[in-house]
Amino acid sequence: MRRIKLTVWMLVLLLLAAVLSTALAWLLASQLPLGTKTVPRYYYTTEQEVVQDVKRDIARYENGQSPNGPYEWAIYDSDNRRIDASDKYPEDLTPSRLLAAQTPTERDPSDTGKIRTLHHIEAIDLSENEPGYFLTVQSEKPKLNEYQIGNSSTFFLLQLTLFILFLLLLTRWIAGLFRELERRLERLTVESPPTESLPPVRGPKEFKLFAQSIERIEQELRTLRMRDQERFVEQLRLITSLSHDLRTPLTSIQGFIQWLTEKHETLSATERAELLAIVIRQSETLAARIDELFTLAKLSNTDYPVERISLDLVTLTEQVLELFPGIDGVIDGLPHVTLFADPMLLRRLLENLIRNATLHGTGDLRITINDDAEGIHLICSNAIESTYTLEELNTWLTPFGTSDASRSSGGSGIGLSIVQQIMARHAGSVALTSQDNRFIVTCRFPHVS
Repeated sequence: MRRIKLTVWMLVLLLLAAVLSTALAWLLASQLPLGTKTVPRYYYTTEQEVVQDVKRDIARYENGQSPNGPYEWAIYDSDNRRIDASDKYPEDLTPSRLLAAQTPTERDPSDTGKIRTLHHIEAIDLSENEPGYFLTVQSEKPKLNEYQIGNSSTFFLLQLTLFILFLLLLTRWIAGLFRELERRLERLTVESPPTESLPPVRGPKEFKLFAQSIERIEQELRTLRMRDQERFVEQLRLITSLSHDLRTPLTSIQGFIQWLTEKHETLSATERAELLAIVIRQSETLAARIDELFTLAKLSNTDYPVERISLDLVTLTEQVLELFPGIDGVIDGLPHVTLFADPMLLRRLLENLIRNATLHGTGDLRITINDDAEGIHLICSNAIESTYTLEELNTWLTPFGTSDASRSSGGSGIGLSIVQQIMARHAGSVALTSQDNRFIVTCRFPHVS
C-alpha cells in the first residue's frame, strides 16, 4: 500500500512539473515577438479612460486635495502661468508646448510593445470663474492584448527546457530527503553519536515514517550501548570484589603455611594444631566463596535446568532451620503449603536467607509462609540494629553490593543475589523492605498448575 501511495505521489509531482513547464513556456513565448501576430497586440490608455481620471482629480483639487492619478500633472491659468504641479512634471511643458507635442495617434493600439509618452489637457475653473488648464503627461508601457504562443518551435523548446529544469529541482529535493535518511543511518555506526536531535524530515509520509524508524533504532542502540557500558563497569566491580574476597582467605592460608614451614621445629604440637585449624577454616571459607560464585554463575544462565516437584514448603523450611542449631527461629503462617519447585534450589534459598539473618541480624528470626490469590509468600524477617534506608536496600540484591564491614562479618555479598536468581528461575520475585529495626525479605512464588 505504501508503494502505491509513493507512486501516486511521484506521479502527481511529474504532472505538476509538466503543467508548470507548459504554463511558463506559454507565458514566455507570448512575450516574444516571434511567429504569427494578433494585430493589434498592445493597447494604451484610451482618451475616455484618462478623462475619467482627470475629472476625478479636478474634483479632488477643487476640494483642496492633491490629485493622485497615474500621471504627472500641472495646473496653468489662461496666461500660461503655472499655478500648481506634481514634483516630476516637466517645468518647460506649458499648455502650448503640450498641444504641440501631442499627436492624434499617440494612444492608438500597436503591434509592438514600445513605451510612449501620452499627453492630455483639460479645462478647469480657477477661483472667481477664471479659466485654467489641467495638464497631464505620462510614460506608459502598453498592455498585451492576449497570450499567444507565436513560434511553435520556440514554445516546444522552452517547454522541454523548463520541464527538464523542474525534474532537476525535483530530483535535487528527493536527493535531499535521501541525504537526511543517510545522515540518520550514519549515526547508527558511530560509537558515540551526538545527542542533539536532527531536524524532522519534510516530505512524503513514507520518508517521515522511515526516518522515525531509524531514530527509534538509534535510540535503542544508544540504550544498548549504555547498558553494555554499565554492564562493563559492573563486571569490573565484580572482578575487583571477587579478587578481594578470594585474595583475603588465600593470603591468610599462604601466610600460615609459610609460618608453619619456617617455625615448625619451634612450635609445639598444640600451636601447630591451632594453625592447621585456621588454615582449614580459611580454606573452607575460600571453597564456600568459590561455590557461591559458581552457583551464581549457573543460575544467571537462563537455560539452567529447574527440576520442579511438588513439596511442602513449611516442612522443608523446618528441615533447613534444624541445620542451624544455634538459631532460635520461629515459623508461622499456614501449617502446610504445597509448592511446585526445585527442592535443591529451594533449600539453597532458605539456607541463604537464614545465613544472611545470622550474619547481619541481631536475632529474632521469623519466617512466615502464606498462600493467597497473588501467590505463595515466604517472608523472612530478623531484627537489626537500625532500619536500612531505601538506598541501602537497593544495593543488597547486587552481587558484592554489601559494604566491606558487612562482608568482613563473614558474608560473601552474593547470598541475596543467589536468592534473586533462584526466584527468577521459578518466575517469582524478591522484595526487600526495612521498618521498625527489622530487615524483611519477601519471596513470592506464582501459582503453578
